[in-house]
Amino acid sequence: MKNYQQVFTPMLEDGIRVLIYAGDVDFICNWIGNKAWTLQLPWTGKRDFNSEADHQWMYQADESSPAATVGGLVRTASARSGGGSLTFLQVFEAGHMVPMDQPAAALAMLNTFTSNKGFY
Repeated sequence: MKNYQQVFTPMLEDGIRVLIYAGDVDFICNWIGNKAWTLQLPWTGKRDFNSEADHQWMYQADESSPAATVGGLVRTASARSGGGSLTFLQVFEAGHMVPMDQPAAALAMLNTFTSNKGFY
């Protein structure tokens, strides 16, 4: 296993966008612990990230469905230098294997992130 602890913050400060997600019923890597370390991470966007409220994350379950589904809670902030950003997403009704438990939500999450769209 490689330790990337020392390079994580420089990556954020160098324009890398980061998405951390966890299912709300994951007992292996629980969302509370994951959110806690994102709140403690030393980076230039820490103040904005920590003061940002959690927002409902809505996604379309499929293209034929007119109603959006509440998929979780999300917060994001940009680095004050370098253009990177950090997003934390708590996925509702998902365990350790988010794509297995919530496949439509997982696909929407990845599509949103890879297309550089906002989660709220």
